[in-house]
Amino acid sequence: MRCLTPANAPPDRRDLGRRLIVASAAIGALGPFGMHVLLPALPSITAAFSVRASASQLLVSLALVAIALGNLVVAPLSDRYGRRPVIMAGLWLFLAGSAAAAFAPTLPMVVAARIMQAFGAGAAMAVARAAIMDFFGPERAASALATTATAVLVVPMVAPTLGGLAVETWHWRAPFALAVIVGLAALWFTWARTAETHPATRSAGPSPRTLSSYRRLLGNPGYLAYVGFGGCMMGTVTVFITSAPYVGIEVLGVSPSAYGLLFILPAAASFAGFFFTSRMATRLGGMRMMRMGAGLSLAGAAALLAAMLAGATHPLALFVPGMMICAANALSAPNSTTGAIASARDVAGAASGLLGFFQLLVGAAATQVVATLAAGSGLPLAAAVMTLNLLALALLVHIGRRGTLEAVVRPGEPEPGL
Repeated sequence: MRCLTPANAPPDRRDLGRRLIVASAAIGALGPFGMHVLLPALPSITAAFSVRASASQLLVSLALVAIALGNLVVAPLSDRYGRRPVIMAGLWLFLAGSAAAAFAPTLPMVVAARIMQAFGAGAAMAVARAAIMDFFGPERAASALATTATAVLVVPMVAPTLGGLAVETWHWRAPFALAVIVGLAALWFTWARTAETHPATRSAGPSPRTLSSYRRLLGNPGYLAYVGFGGCMMGTVTVFITSAPYVGIEVLGVSPSAYGLLFILPAAASFAGFFFTSRMATRLGGMRMMRMGAGLSLAGAAALLAAMLAGATHPLALFVPGMMICAANALSAPNSTTGAIASARDVAGAASGLLGFFQLLVGAAATQVVATLAAGSGLPLAAAVMTLNLLALALLVHIGRRGTLEAVVRPGEPEPGL
């Protein structure tokens, strides 16, 4: 299959880029969709198998680990065998896991199928990021990634509603059937409407029996700085999203329905941030965007910490800082991702996989720490967000000293977008 790169792309490159962005958005949405569409079914699953809630919760916690492993284990194979075959394999795994979970007779089998589903989604998502870098290059990939993230952000807003209606109308297995439908659509579009962005190069990436690419990446200080910065910034959002329900409902006394409405505020702020990044990253440059994001996130962390120390009880004391934190990550994440993968373009698949794994790992660890320390207070959440922000700032200083990845607008080339 012909490889499409800026050097040999045909005249309709803008259309090809749009298709790649749509496919990347659809693939990136599979993991969040599989997670959020299932959440309303967890009580029904608990009752159906007569188990404790902690047992059915494995469908969420182990899936996060599986997504991280999908990023880490499978993505580097795309450097060796090409992007499309690995993406398609990940999508088929997602479909197989979804279908198996819909018919699994026991909870352990449902959990095993859910792990397969999440693993496939994580693998395809990581390779799709690398394909974006292949096609657009480091100068313009941040805008494309931000456009993709803007589309993906819609999924957590609508998936729980779809899942709840499906469970009430049909059965707790219905969310898995919805995942099959969504997965089939993503697979068809990727197969029919996109092309290979990286040819199979047996010498470029690792074989299945070696960790050579990861050893190279772990020895690359520039790559690690971008990964660390992006992981800390993403961690602030992850820990906020996972811990805000406890703080809002249990500490501030917000009703679950009111919390659902208030959560639209940080979600909308994140959407606006990604939209801004998709339009301005190429003009402002990667380093400036990361500085803007780090500064805004630090301000949000400081506001949240001050509110919790003061014993604030109004829900906006939680959600206004949350808006700043979510918008800040939207400014910085696409640019730190571009910087990380551009630091190791010859093994972009492995670079994208390790990046995704680290981001999920930081978020999971911070979430667990906050859950352990939370005892009727929002201070652990505020402290975790502030700690991650300070670490991100330290890494950003290191990146600035080593040299920046500034985006340069090429004359005559439009910014990537839909």
